[in-house]
Amino acid sequence: MTARRPRWRTLVAGVFSGALFALAFPPFELPLLAPLALVPWIAALSTEEKRARGLVSGILFGLTYWCLSIPWIFYVVTRFGSQSGTMGALSVFLLAMFLAQWPALVAWATVAIASPRSRWRFVVFPFLWLASEHARANVYGGFPWNMTGAALYRHPLWIQSAVLWGVYGVGFLVVAVSALLAASAVRRSGRALVFAGVLALVVGAAGAFLLARPSKGAGNPIFVALLQPNIPQESRLLEKRRAANYVAVIEQARKTAAERPDLIVLPESALPVYWESSAVLRRDLTELASSCRCALLFNDVETEPGERYYNVARLLTPEGMGTPYRKVHLVPFGEYVPLPRIFFFVRQVSTEIGEFSAAKEPALLRGKLGPNPENKSVPISIGTGVCYEILYPLLSWKQVRDGANLLVTISNDSWYGAGGAQAQHFAGAVLRSVENGRYLLRAAITGISGIVDEKGRILAELPADRKGTLRGRAHLFSSETPWTRFGFAFSGFADAVAVGVLLFGLLRLRRAR
Repeated sequence: MTARRPRWRTLVAGVFSGALFALAFPPFELPLLAPLALVPWIAALSTEEKRARGLVSGILFGLTYWCLSIPWIFYVVTRFGSQSGTMGALSVFLLAMFLAQWPALVAWATVAIASPRSRWRFVVFPFLWLASEHARANVYGGFPWNMTGAALYRHPLWIQSAVLWGVYGVGFLVVAVSALLAASAVRRSGRALVFAGVLALVVGAAGAFLLARPSKGAGNPIFVALLQPNIPQESRLLEKRRAANYVAVIEQARKTAAERPDLIVLPESALPVYWESSAVLRRDLTELASSCRCALLFNDVETEPGERYYNVARLLTPEGMGTPYRKVHLVPFGEYVPLPRIFFFVRQVSTEIGEFSAAKEPALLRGKLGPNPENKSVPISIGTGVCYEILYPLLSWKQVRDGANLLVTISNDSWYGAGGAQAQHFAGAVLRSVENGRYLLRAAITGISGIVDEKGRILAELPADRKGTLRGRAHLFSSETPWTRFGFAFSGFADAVAVGVLLFGLLRLRRAR
C-alpha cells in the first residue's frame, strides 16, 4: 500500500483541488477557497516525477472543476434541445474535457520544467496558470467563463489590482498565494509562508488605498433605469405569448419613462419584434424617447442583403437613431454552430442557431442625453457587450480606448435555469468596471441585473427570476486606468514565460530520451 500511495497522490490531489476550486465560484461562492483550493494539487505536482501523471492530474482537475461549474449545460440541452438525459450529461462531460486541456498543459509543464521539489515548479506555476487563462479566453474563439479573479467579484478590496493588469493579474495573485502556501508545506519553508502573508497584506492595503482614492475624470451623474421583465425562455419561444410579452415590456418601459431617467436599458431578447420590420415598435419606442427626453438602449436583429443577420444593440435618443453596435463574439452552439457537419444535432437547441454573423471590430453607441437639470445635453459613448461577450476583457478594453465613458451589457440568461450560470455571468462582468474605471450597467431579461461603479462595487442589484426595474445613478468617466493604457503587457509577459517553460520542458524530455 505504501508503494502505491505516492503514485496516486497527484491524481487524487487534482480531483480534490478541482472540487474545492469550483466551490469558490457561484453558486457556492466561497471565495476564500480560491487561494486555498489549488494548494494540494500544486504541492503534489511539486514532488511528481512523471510528466504523464502530471498531465492526467490536470485533466482530472479540469474535469472535476468544470463538471461542477457548468451543470446548467445539462438543463439547456435537455430542456430546450429536447435531448435525452444521456445527451445532456455527455454535453457537460465533453465541454469539461475540452476545457481540461488548459490545466493539463499547466500540470505537464510544471513537472517538466525542473526536478521534483525544485523551487522552480512553484515559481512557474502562477505564470503558466495566467497564460492558460489568457489562452482559454482567446483560442478557439475563447471561453472566458469563470476566470480565477472573478471568484472575488463581491469583494472589491481584493480586485482593485485589475486596474493594473486586468482579471488575469488578479488571478495571478490568487494563484501566487497558492503556490507560496504549497511551497511552505512541501519545503517546510517559513519564508514562503511569510511571503504569502506579505503578498496578501500588500494586495489588501493597495486595494484599500485605491478604494479610498477619489476617481478622476467623473462627469455629472446620470439617472439610469434597467428593465428586468423576467420573461421565462419557454414563454419567449411561444408564438401565442409574443403579443402579451411585447405589451408587458412596453408598459414597464412607459412606467419607467414617467420617472424621466436619462437612460433606459432593455435587456437582450426583451422585444419579440424587430426595429426594421415592425412599425409598431418604431412608433412605441420613438414616442417613449420623445416623451421623457431620454435615451433607450435595446436589443435588436439587423439584416443585410445576402441573408446576413447581426445581433445588435441600438441607442435611440430624442434626436434619432445612431449606428448600432454589432455583436463581435457570438455564443458557440447558441448563435452559430462550429464544425456544423459534426455538430449538426445541436441546432435543435435553438431555432436561432447558425443564423448570426459576427462583426469584426466593436463599435460604440454614441448619442446625447438630456437635457439634464442644468439644461445641457450630455454626450455619451457606450461600450456595449451583448450577452456573454462582456466576459472578454479585450472587447471592453478596445471600447474604452476608443472613447467609451460608460459600459453596458444586455443579456438573456433565461436559457440556463438553476445551476449558477446567471451568477457566474454577472461575476465575470463586474471585473470590466475595475479594469477600465467605468460604471457598468447590466440588464438581463431574468436577471441578474446590476449597477456597478468604476471600482467594482455593486451599488444596486436585482436578483434572478424577479420582475422589476433597477434605478440608480451612474457617472460618465473620461480618464484612463493603467490597464487601459498598457493593457495586456503583463499577461503577454506571462505568455512568454509559459512558452519558454514549455519549450524547456520539451527540450528536457528530448534529452532524457
